Amino acid sequence: MKAKFIAATTALLMSAGSAYASPVTFSTPIVVPNTFAGVYINLGTGASAITPAGAPGWDFGPWGSSNTLSFFWNGTPANSSGGVAGTATGPYLDLAPGSVVSGASIFTAVTATAATTAFQTSGTHILGFRFFNESTTAVNYGYLTMTTTGPNGFPATVTGWTFENSGGAITVPGATGGVPEPTTWAMMILGFGAMGAAMRRTRATRLRVRYTA
Repeated sequence: MKAKFIAATTALLMSAGSAYASPVTFSTPIVVPNTFAGVYINLGTGASAITPAGAPGWDFGPWGSSNTLSFFWNGTPANSSGGVAGTATGPYLDLAPGSVVSGASIFTAVTATAATTAFQTSGTHILGFRFFNESTTAVNYGYLTMTTTGPNGFPATVTGWTFENSGGAITVPGATGGVPEPTTWAMMILGFGAMGAAMRRTRATRLRVRYTA
């Protein structure tokens, strides 16, 4: 019985892992220079450099436009990269926990500093994004965190980012009362099953004790 349960649970976890994408996370801080070049970041590989050649396939390029934080995106392929915004012309949104980034989100690639006002104040901010992932040849969705300093956004540091590598939607963590992810459900089922097996073993032991007493 135990062997059958473990086999069934393993199959469930494997199916959950194959049916739902895995999030990819990079957590190495990247300082954004207050320069015209800024920094070029490949969101798929984690590579970054102050020149495009230093980060082949780069996707996101925060930079300093007249000493004010601005965003720049790779335009190849067309309409594949950008940040979540209020409209197609901006402004970029500082996302709240629980926000969903997906193909249904509104994206912009505008470079005007007027579009980054939410990221020019002091604090930690969340930017939703999409980008073309060369390894999967698909547009992926994710979110990144930035610490910035008012009144112009500098000093600024990209502290990390996460994306779904299947092209599926992703939710910014931290919301309460949300529905668990499918993999979380699988782990919960595994835990409940283990508890049930332990309870059955305890009950069987008690019955044996009663009948042999």
